[in-house]
Amino acid sequence: MIRVIYRWRIESGHYEEFLRWWHEGTLRIRSTYPGAMGSTLCRPTPSSDQVVAVARWKSPEDLEGFWQDPGASPFPWAAMETVEVMEELDHLTVEG
Repeated sequence: MIRVIYRWRIESGHYEEFLRWWHEGTLRIRSTYPGAMGSTLCRPTPSSDQVVAVARWKSPEDLEGFWQDPGASPFPWAAMETVEVMEELDHLTVEG
């Protein structure tokens, strides 16, 4: 398993739109791309114009397949600042 950490900076006034874009896009990716296991969206506290998503993929090869053809339109009022791919060593999160 791998995790991918994405950081975006959202332009003022477009935060709610970004949340919808991210939510719909994550559902589409999870149902369309082999190995996509979903993502969690977070924001720093105190609140800022930055958001962080942590996506989970079964393998680097699955992620590469997505990156070759992401099939989505970019969100015009957000700038992706960083992308970091990490190997998942252990997963103890309780879901639900």
